[in-house]
Amino acid sequence: MEQAPMSDPTALSAAQQALAQNARFLARCTRLAGVGAWEWQADSGQLTLSESACELLGLPVDRVPTLAMLLARFGPDGAAMLDAALQRAARDGQGWDVELPCAVGEMGAPVSRVLRVVGRADEDENGRRVGVVMLDVSEPAEVRAELERALERLALATHSGGIGVWDLDLRDGQLSWDDVMWRLHGEAAHGQRIDMARWRHRLHPQDRRAAAGALRAALRGGPQLEGEWRVRWPDGSVHELRGTGRVLRDAAGRPLRLSGVCWDVSEPRRLQRQLEEQRELLEVTLQSIADAVLTTDARGRVTWLNPVAQRLTGWSGAEALGQPAREVFRPQREDSGEPLPDPVQRCLDTGRPTALPPGTVLRARDGELRAVDDSVAPIRDADGQVRGAVLVFRDVTQQRRQFDEIRWRASHDGLTGLVNRTEFSQRLSRTLERARRDGSRHALLAFDLDRFKLVNDHCGHAAGDEVLREVARRLEAGVRGRDTVARLGGDEFAALLENCSLEEAVHVAQKLCDAMDQYRYVHGEQRFRIGTSIGVAPLDARWPDADTALREADACCMTAKERGRNRVQLWAADDIALRAHQSEHRWATRLQQALDEDRFELDLQRVLPAQGEDDGRLRGELLLRLRERDGSRVLPGAFMPAAERFHLAPRLDRWVLRQAVALLAQDTVGAIASLSINVSALTLQDAAYHDEARRLLTALGPARAAALCLEITETAVITQLEEAARFIEQMQALGARIALDDFGAGSSSFSYLKVLPVDLLKIDGQFVRALMTDPLDQVAVRSFVDAARTLGLTTVAECVETPEVLLELVRLGVGEVQGFLLHRPQPLTDVVAAVPEATSVY
Repeated sequence: MEQAPMSDPTALSAAQQALAQNARFLARCTRLAGVGAWEWQADSGQLTLSESACELLGLPVDRVPTLAMLLARFGPDGAAMLDAALQRAARDGQGWDVELPCAVGEMGAPVSRVLRVVGRADEDENGRRVGVVMLDVSEPAEVRAELERALERLALATHSGGIGVWDLDLRDGQLSWDDVMWRLHGEAAHGQRIDMARWRHRLHPQDRRAAAGALRAALRGGPQLEGEWRVRWPDGSVHELRGTGRVLRDAAGRPLRLSGVCWDVSEPRRLQRQLEEQRELLEVTLQSIADAVLTTDARGRVTWLNPVAQRLTGWSGAEALGQPAREVFRPQREDSGEPLPDPVQRCLDTGRPTALPPGTVLRARDGELRAVDDSVAPIRDADGQVRGAVLVFRDVTQQRRQFDEIRWRASHDGLTGLVNRTEFSQRLSRTLERARRDGSRHALLAFDLDRFKLVNDHCGHAAGDEVLREVARRLEAGVRGRDTVARLGGDEFAALLENCSLEEAVHVAQKLCDAMDQYRYVHGEQRFRIGTSIGVAPLDARWPDADTALREADACCMTAKERGRNRVQLWAADDIALRAHQSEHRWATRLQQALDEDRFELDLQRVLPAQGEDDGRLRGELLLRLRERDGSRVLPGAFMPAAERFHLAPRLDRWVLRQAVALLAQDTVGAIASLSINVSALTLQDAAYHDEARRLLTALGPARAAALCLEITETAVITQLEEAARFIEQMQALGARIALDDFGAGSSSFSYLKVLPVDLLKIDGQFVRALMTDPLDQVAVRSFVDAARTLGLTTVAECVETPEVLLELVRLGVGEVQGFLLHRPQPLTDVVAAVPEATSVY
């Protein structure tokens, strides 16, 4: 059919109606689709906008806006970009497709949108024109932005946590790794590609089969992929990785892809292995140590015992598990058997370590008792909460026995089993303190055996030990069970009678004295009577300390011995003999202090020829003096008895010997002709003095030793005649001379001359002082001189105090004289300084 020409009004109206209808349809479609369109004539600048475009941009529909108004909706940056794109399209025909933010003003409230702006340029008879289509993509853009932000957060979390992400497309076998996955395998991505074969190659050979099996199990519909495997880095180091993944499937259940994450667990596994090794080592240690270990939970129920704890308690680990600790570990007091509180429960209640008191024993399940030491400590978690307790204890039965034995030996005498001096002193001090505190009265007994030395000398020390043990048994049998009997040393004993009056103490002492008087020690055919002298002293608040009380009792004992032995001497404040002993005790202390402080000095009294000229050389006797702290000087008569009594004389004599030898060693010009020193009776028996004398005289040499004269009294050699003779021979062999001092004082003076090879006789002063008035003294001195002349000995007369006596001694033929008439003793330093040739000697 032939088409009607367009000039036909009817046809034109229909075409216009169709065009308008199409335009309305297009407008509805674009509005429904949220699409706006506008066109810009490049030559004329004419701008044509659709209604939907005006709505998207928030522009009025009833008036055509300018291009500047349109571009301003996109902000400065978007406007500049669109303007440049329009110019480029008008010039070169280049199109664009961008997303731009757009600010739309509606009712004064700005609305932000994201518009996709697509532009294309074309040309017709009216010139170059640019068509633009806009689509509101605000919601997809927001979704896409949120997705991007989520992906960024995921990447940040995985990368900062060292978590790698991987994806396996099961349709084409393509494996994808992110950068972290490459780092976990010791490499950088740098455009590398990964596939399953290369991944398996990176696995440790021992882990490849297990990893492949886990992957197949996940693909076959098993649980999600979960596992750990080791990978070997290019540098050869081995690292442990843990991976997890999930299979994504389609609606039919077919696997599409496997995606997951992976992270390095090398350090945690190393720490875990180290912890397991330490736990194993700890368990082995606890299994093998000598200490018993028991652990409990927070309720005090046993959770574990090591083998030692099982053995000591009698409970096996399985039987003890879950039992209250008090049922398994049952402590009690050793002395009374009284059960002790559960230390584990006390520790749990207080939250602090605790221990049982000393002397605790453990009663095992079978009733056996063992001495134990223990300690309990709480077990706390990371928050400090008590989760249980650990009890550590050990069997100290043997150690406690040994300790008890050591303690017994430290406080008792090994020979007799009695307490020793140290323990007795402690008990004495405690009793004296109690007497001061409550006014109680006690008594102290001091014993000294009589004639005990005879047993030792004739029968030997083994017999003496037997006697001491028998004496100890008899003394313990003669006192009450609560009293203390001690051996103080040698044959000295003491007893402490608590809560005992002085009268009762004297009665007990007399019974003991009588019992000892009846005792006879039989050795072969010999019988020895062993008696005892006993001193009794009260023990109350009158004494300043325990040592003073013991000294008083000892002084009473010595008084009893001097008054006839085998008797009891009661302490009395006005006893003269007792006071003398007390004085000697005080002197003993003073002498010890003086020796320690070097407060002894020497005086010298000259010895001169009785007739003939003096050659000017120094001859004299050294006399010992004690310098008190106040500067006063004490003569030997005051302190030598105490020195003899308390065996200090040998120490004093050694000190004098050293001074004399030192003086002679410095005398290089022979200014000293003779120095005499005294040797006491105790010194003759002192081996230390003998050894030191031999050493000093050997070093001095015979020439200078000849100037030393050792004076020994008659009384000193009475009981030690043979020993004195040996000592004299030893000293003479080294060059020294020997003088027999106080000659004539004994009844057997002349008999000593037969056995003692002395060099001089010093006539006792008692024969010299009254020489002019007593004819017997003259006869005695004459006989002494005659005897000495017969033996070729020199005689020395001491105590020469008058000229008449001096002349008579010369007439009788005495060789040397000494006394106040000729020279009063002077400090040694002063005498030596007065000798011209000896100015450099001392």
